[in-house]
Amino acid sequence: MARVQRSYLSIFVVLQTFVSVAHVIVIVTGDQHPTAAIHPDLICYTFGSLIVWISLFAAFKEGLVKAHPWVPYVTSCAAIFTLIITDLMIPLYHAVVSYINPPLRPSYGSDIIFAIYIFLPLSENMHVIILGSATTICYLIIMTMITYRLETDIFIKVMAELVYFVCLNIFGLYFRLINEAAIRRTFLDRRELVEGNLLLKFARNQEKELLLSILPEHTAELMEKDIRSMIQKLRANHHDTINTQSFFRTGTQWRSINKLYVQKHTNVTILYADVVNYTYITTQLPVRTLVDVLHELFVKFDEAAKEFNVLRIKFLGDCYYCVSGVPIKNKHHAKSCVDLGLRMIKDIRDVRMSRDLNIDMRIGIHSGSIISGVIGACKWQYDIWSRDVIIANKMESTGESGKVHVTMQTLELLDGEYIYEDGTEKARLDPVLVKHNIQTYLIVPQFFDENNFYVTPDGSSSSRLSVGVKRKTINNKKERNLISRNFMQNSMEQFREIMKQTNVEMAHELDRMPIGKFQFNKIFSTSQVTTTTTTTSSYSSAYKRNEVDSNHRLDNLSPFFMFFENKRWEWPFMKEPDLMLKYSILMSFIVFICIFTVQMLNYASGYYFWSMMFASGVILLVAIPITWFKKLWDVYTPYSSEDLLKVRRPQNTVLRTLYNFSGKIMESFTIRTIIYVTVILLLVTCSLIYLIECNFDQNNESNSSLMNVTESNFTAKKYCMNSWSVTQCLTLAIGMVFLFLRIHFILKAFCGIMILLFYAWVIFYELHYIYDNSASMNPGMNPKVAHLMLIIFTVIIFHWIDRQSEYIARVDYNWKRQLLKQKEEAEITKQTNKILVENILPTHVAEIYINRQLKNEFYNEEYKNVAVMFATITNMEINTDISVENEKSVLKVLNEIICDFDEKLQYFDGYLKVEKIKVAGWTYMAACGLDPGRCDSSSSLGPFRSVSGITRTSLMTNGRRSLNPRSSEVLNQQTSRTSLSTRQSNNVTIVMTEFALELMKVLRDFSNENFKQNSPGKLRVGISNGKVMAGVVGSSKPLYDIWGNAVNMASRMDSTGLPGRIQVTKQSAETLQAYGYQCEYRGQIFVKGRGKIPTYFVNINDNYELLKNIDTSDVSTKL
Repeated sequence: MARVQRSYLSIFVVLQTFVSVAHVIVIVTGDQHPTAAIHPDLICYTFGSLIVWISLFAAFKEGLVKAHPWVPYVTSCAAIFTLIITDLMIPLYHAVVSYINPPLRPSYGSDIIFAIYIFLPLSENMHVIILGSATTICYLIIMTMITYRLETDIFIKVMAELVYFVCLNIFGLYFRLINEAAIRRTFLDRRELVEGNLLLKFARNQEKELLLSILPEHTAELMEKDIRSMIQKLRANHHDTINTQSFFRTGTQWRSINKLYVQKHTNVTILYADVVNYTYITTQLPVRTLVDVLHELFVKFDEAAKEFNVLRIKFLGDCYYCVSGVPIKNKHHAKSCVDLGLRMIKDIRDVRMSRDLNIDMRIGIHSGSIISGVIGACKWQYDIWSRDVIIANKMESTGESGKVHVTMQTLELLDGEYIYEDGTEKARLDPVLVKHNIQTYLIVPQFFDENNFYVTPDGSSSSRLSVGVKRKTINNKKERNLISRNFMQNSMEQFREIMKQTNVEMAHELDRMPIGKFQFNKIFSTSQVTTTTTTTSSYSSAYKRNEVDSNHRLDNLSPFFMFFENKRWEWPFMKEPDLMLKYSILMSFIVFICIFTVQMLNYASGYYFWSMMFASGVILLVAIPITWFKKLWDVYTPYSSEDLLKVRRPQNTVLRTLYNFSGKIMESFTIRTIIYVTVILLLVTCSLIYLIECNFDQNNESNSSLMNVTESNFTAKKYCMNSWSVTQCLTLAIGMVFLFLRIHFILKAFCGIMILLFYAWVIFYELHYIYDNSASMNPGMNPKVAHLMLIIFTVIIFHWIDRQSEYIARVDYNWKRQLLKQKEEAEITKQTNKILVENILPTHVAEIYINRQLKNEFYNEEYKNVAVMFATITNMEINTDISVENEKSVLKVLNEIICDFDEKLQYFDGYLKVEKIKVAGWTYMAACGLDPGRCDSSSSLGPFRSVSGITRTSLMTNGRRSLNPRSSEVLNQQTSRTSLSTRQSNNVTIVMTEFALELMKVLRDFSNENFKQNSPGKLRVGISNGKVMAGVVGSSKPLYDIWGNAVNMASRMDSTGLPGRIQVTKQSAETLQAYGYQCEYRGQIFVKGRGKIPTYFVNINDNYELLKNIDTSDVSTKL
């Protein structure tokens, strides 16, 4: 506010100087009275202006004002005291010395009142009221003692002056209040812009950080750009709410891009690492313990990968693979991967010892070229493909536990830094490695220092970022309350940080805030505003980098008319609602009362006078309740019971119409302009009707026309009017001309000038003889000029104030547009990142990581029954014989298929959601039953009995578990009232199998469309169900995955299955059979880590539909 006050003060100094100079020129060039001496007047005005300049100069010294806050008050009082003394001294002097008749009037009473309330840097309203009241008293004393001392009705004249000055004080106070409200609203809008910008940037940065921790920056930027473009198109088509579902369902937008987000990279090294004996321990350890072990390992691996500049790609169950040289080139990529492999062996041995587990690490490394990127339409995961990736994978599978298995291509890049031995016999017999003449070697970790750290032959030690640090495991059930408290605490800390930075930025903004198109305060200010402040906050620096200088200078406004550079902004700006219109109408009525009172005290009467006053009063009295009705209803009416943020609207038709019209008045530019013009015409007419009535009376007395009334006839009679009361009333009307806020200032200036010209015509031509005999301001000054000067100065002062208000309003509007634009841009970016993040993590998990930014914390969810599917596309894999360039065309085919699968996933409707987990090579992995609300719940198969006859815990209709032996009878009764289709739709295995069939249909259609003569593609599917643990492990690149025996068995069902068939475990087969679906016993199949187990094929027809038993009603009865 200090800068705004100094700005208004500078305007006052300039205007006061202009008025004083103009006044002096008029005195010097005017017709001088024979006995008048103008020298005292010139001396008073000259020295008075100089004293005002000197007094107020201190108020422009910012350092002095900050050190002594009382300085503006003292300088303001000194300036006002000087102006009052100067103005009152002239009529007092000439009354004592010159005996001028009629006595002189003070010149600047209204100007000083306006200066007190509007221009001077006085922050307290009480102070300005006291100063304004004191000024009024001083002028009333002079009016009583000097101006009206010869009048017989002096009391009535002084009372009229009192009413006029009281109205001036009310007028000034009202203008002060609405101007302060407008400025504060501008500050608040600016603060909202700054705060909103910081908040949105913070939210965007949170999601961006998570996104960049999952995808490399170059890939994320490409995808973000395309998604952003599509979101803008959707918003242009009035899709206000855009989420992942609507994004992909609206015309298959993503598929329309037809882009493959992959890049070729050469000179890289690929590392594959696999936990030895993992399959066995999945059957021995509880799922939670198993995942805790993996999390501890992967956190260590992630920290080591970061240390050695290796990019983790993903993990597949217990498999961890990464690459060095992507996305940033690393000339030591081979050494980085070998060092990482040796560290992994060390880490897993630490875990093996601490947890007493029989596990180890098998690592394979190969150097070459890759293609990296993402494929599919949803749930993206960064991955790598190429022949060299396949070779690296083979190196791992043919390697030896506790050693690093490298190829000759990698060994040649190590410059003999490591001790190695020949590769494994298994590698020498592997068809892929033999085909490409791959020679392999084993690097054995054998150098350790006293801290048991691996040491390379050159003596360098690989220190760990953290050793023996226990990572926190977040269980979705046991620690949810603690997480919520931590979330609230983190949110409050973040909020406080943002508010702190908002305050810092607002301090800068107040220094840079535009306060006028012509900033006169720069002329008087002695200090330069420093806007550069060092800050360490990322939010603040991000804000500054994105700010535009036009926010502060607003150079897009024309200098004189202040039109926007973009002409299309003008009409929306004028259509902005005028929330202060009702206050302007109320003030108009107060001004009308003052005009009426002043005229009555000056003996105004007659038919025209009373008719005009009555009509104006009625119109204004009707306008007040209409404009105030909505405001009063909203304040005194309780909120709606349906929506606590909305006021209950009137039910009565008349009241509802009045309520709507009251709101429409404030919003409609046309209606409020009509009201404005009407009110101004009424006030101006009420101010001038006195002249018409007075001359009409004179016309009746002389029986002549108004134009035939001579000056001698008029002066020979008693005056019927006080011409200064007309001028004073007109100044009040002119003040109201500029008081309406949301009326274009050019229209207001036009109205003010037209009133000025009309009144000049009245003064100098139509009724000049009335004004010739009125009191003047200075000896020798024509009274008509004195009247006109007051009107001119009033118009200039109010027009300049109005220009300031208009400028601030346009600045505010410009900021609002910027705020809306920034919000839209930030919202688009937020939606873009949200879609990206939610297509990498499930929605509820993405929100957890975005909101809490978990670090080294394992978020997990345990589910009792989840169906897991592995679906591998056969006969279309990348062949190791093709080049990297041809691999891109194969990946394009894979991308098309995966996009078709993802599209089917988006459109797949069912009571239970199918969640895509990942794509690994040509295998599509999904699960059913991972809904957040189903975690830690009982199996949906609880009511059914297994083939072996073991009675399971039943789930009754009220959700309670029952072990009652008669529970099966109860359930049989319930089954008769519940359809089989409803219950089977709630079973995860049925839903997962149906989705697998849908994918088979999709692949069949794709093959038929793209391979007319030969349709090679077939889907090999494996499904298993059971207890799983879902969550995010690792310290970086959070990827959602699931673990458990059901996952391993589903993978084995796929790898040991047959193309075009769905292989399931015994438990899943029993579920399908229980619902009446046919399953064919395949036999005992060897599964790694489990030995031989019975498996089943799900019977389907040629249309990929489940085959049912002949009598399903009997099955329903048994269930």
